[in-house]
Amino acid sequence: MRELTSGDLGLLLSVFVLLLIAFGVDFHVSRKQAERHHARAFIFTVMSLVGEASTAIALVLTWTALWSPAAWERIDNLLVFIPGSIAVLCAVTLTIEALAGRVAVVPTET
Repeated sequence: MRELTSGDLGLLLSVFVLLLIAFGVDFHVSRKQAERHHARAFIFTVMSLVGEASTAIALVLTWTALWSPAAWERIDNLLVFIPGSIAVLCAVTLTIEALAGRVAVVPTET
């Protein structure tokens, strides 16, 4: 695995901040859907929490590495990429699920 530069860390920091904003703003379950689909709402909520926590961990580690070269020597790249990858996978899964939910409620014309 190649060494990350400060530019790479800045880019990762931007991605993680955007993911954290996306988890905080966009991923939610409406009450109507939660009443009809309890299991789906529970999984959606848990996945959102896991993604948000993973993003926060990756964000803190990246921020620390960006401002402290001594800390970056102790932080392995995988400690940033594993939670970051989990966060991205959760965001993609939640986006697909949200789109599928929107498409499912669109009335079809016959």
